[in-house]
Amino acid sequence: MHARSFRRLLVLAAVTSATILTLPSAAWAAGTIAFAPAVNSPAGGSFPSWGPGPSPIGMVSADFDGDGLADIVAADFQGSGPILMKGKGNGTFAPGTRVGSVGNGFGAIAVGDLNGDGKPDVVAQAWTQIAVFLNNGNGAFTVGQKSTTIEGAQQEVLVADVNHDGKADVLSLLPTGVQTWLGSGDGTLKAGPVTTFGGTPGAFTVGKFHVGATVDLAVNNDVSQQVEVFFGDGDGSFTHKGSSTSGLITEDIRAADFDGDGIDDIVTADSFSFSTTVLLSDGRGGFKKTNRVNLSGLGPTSIAVGDFDHDGKMDAAMSAVLNSKMVIFKGNGDGTLTKSGEFDVTAQPQTPVLADYDRDGKLDIAVAGSANAVSYLKNIS
Repeated sequence: MHARSFRRLLVLAAVTSATILTLPSAAWAAGTIAFAPAVNSPAGGSFPSWGPGPSPIGMVSADFDGDGLADIVAADFQGSGPILMKGKGNGTFAPGTRVGSVGNGFGAIAVGDLNGDGKPDVVAQAWTQIAVFLNNGNGAFTVGQKSTTIEGAQQEVLVADVNHDGKADVLSLLPTGVQTWLGSGDGTLKAGPVTTFGGTPGAFTVGKFHVGATVDLAVNNDVSQQVEVFFGDGDGSFTHKGSSTSGLITEDIRAADFDGDGIDDIVTADSFSFSTTVLLSDGRGGFKKTNRVNLSGLGPTSIAVGDFDHDGKMDAAMSAVLNSKMVIFKGNGDGTLTKSGEFDVTAQPQTPVLADYDRDGKLDIAVAGSANAVSYLKNIS
């Protein structure tokens, strides 16, 4: 979450929280998505150093140790580097171990195979650095290349093959746009094109926003309060195509096809308007409709998308930092979302990740917060 935004959000929350907290908060209704009460695992950090940090994506999930179970790696913003918590296959996690010590301030995390060995590696962003951690395959990592950069309104990194050479690349936030880092296939990166626009980026996502083989880009503009869409040029650069207004101070955006037309749409977590917005893509870089769920959460910070109830329609889970809830939205398949329920989790939850943590074939939720713990919500839909 934006560091400067949190204090203002607390003031704004005082005005509206009484209204929101009087809304019905049943865990679920018949026919909607359901989760069991949260089970917490100690993170093994030392409060207040543990926490996802000022990023819409401060935790990622993959099988990092090759045992077939989903693990998590989370930022440790005031610690010396990210933390690995190995999954036990029942929704709980072993205490965290350091992925690598590279200095504090790393709040953004991404996962991908950066050296082509079939093992998920980790990349992290701090105020002035991007660091690569190469996975040895058994849950241990080697600190790789460190590159100099400058963060934007938040820290964020994503891994994607943006130039279609079969090698994983990295994208990171800058104060005026997004930096492309072209992967060499051996875990090293070289600075590529910079995508800029008139404003300050707060969050971004990759997706397919038009018919074509390229990776496209959507960036939230903190100045105009709009989501800007860029089509991939196939070489790591992007060309601006269109935009649409989102909510007030959007902290996170994610791409998914919410209306089933084969083109990705955008869902946003709007912290200051306490809303969630779906922007329906028109396939030309713009948006044909805006669907908003008002009063959907008290301090939205991050959002994740997936099909929780196996109906073929994309759903969403959003962290509400001010009242320590995970807010669940059911996708209706027509580009609209319906708030399905709220579930108590660890204090000040930040960045949820989705995976089948108990091996029952359903997407569960894991989320970290400020209380040196990770909450697991078992999907019982």
